[in-house]
Amino acid sequence: MNLIAPLQPVAFSISDAASYSGLSRSRLYTLMQAGDLPSLLVGGRRLIRREALDAFFASLDKVA
Repeated sequence: MNLIAPLQPVAFSISDAASYSGLSRSRLYTLMQAGDLPSLLVGGRRLIRREALDAFFASLDKVA
């Protein structure tokens, strides 16, 4: 029996990034505006790559 792993999104909408990260939408916008969290504009839609969120949190581990 072959089990297929669920697909993992490459990028999140702002709402989905908030759910994934536990940060509020406004905090995500603040981080993006400050240049601390890169984002993409795709067809008028703002997306945050999953690896950018993971890297952001990994960088916090190094500071703490």
